[in-house]
Amino acid sequence: MTTIVGTIIGNRVKNENILGGTIAILILLLIPIGIEFIRKTDPIVYYGLDFITLKKINIRSVLGLAGIVFVTIALLDFYVFDIWKIIHQNSKIAVGSTSMALAGSPYFYLSVFVVFGGTLLEELWFRGLIQYKIKSITYFKKVNPHLAIVLQSILFGLIHFIPIFYGSDFELKVKLWFFVYPTIIGLILGYTNEKYNSLWPGWIIHYTNNLCSILLFTILFKV
Repeated sequence: MTTIVGTIIGNRVKNENILGGTIAILILLLIPIGIEFIRKTDPIVYYGLDFITLKKINIRSVLGLAGIVFVTIALLDFYVFDIWKIIHQNSKIAVGSTSMALAGSPYFYLSVFVVFGGTLLEELWFRGLIQYKIKSITYFKKVNPHLAIVLQSILFGLIHFIPIFYGSDFELKVKLWFFVYPTIIGLILGYTNEKYNSLWPGWIIHYTNNLCSILLFTILFKV
């Protein structure tokens, strides 16, 4: 889902017309929020996105973890799997296309908004609707939150992996990497959110990672 939205936005920005991509991401963003309002619950409190909860979070620790995640994944991407080179040479593929488009666009400042919306969207869907709802099922409460976290992380990995698997001719190890690293990130975000009982930490880590990716594109490729 997010990779499809990323491609839409990437193509729109390359054509200097971001309206279509922006509308698409806003619509998808409103779906999980709308579901919660239909359920007559308070999604802000339910997902721990209130400012009282934010004040209780150790921001330094969360940002430190965000830095570790970004540097580790970026180094593996660059030195082991040559992902940055692949994306640079194949800018039309879903993964990375949005980052490249925004990094090389006169609308670079919009990267803040696009990454803001995109990461919030994924957090609401995967760590929110999926993880929270599975965790709330009576049967799954017996196994604590672990199963919910694992299931959402696998789905998070698949949603990044499937477009690459069927839409590219990369060697198998590269394709599998597009499943493995989002799954690992999904686990990290899931357990971090569980620790604080809030989506704030995962969103901060996710947002930091994606925004830094755009900055890295700008530095490495001077797009």
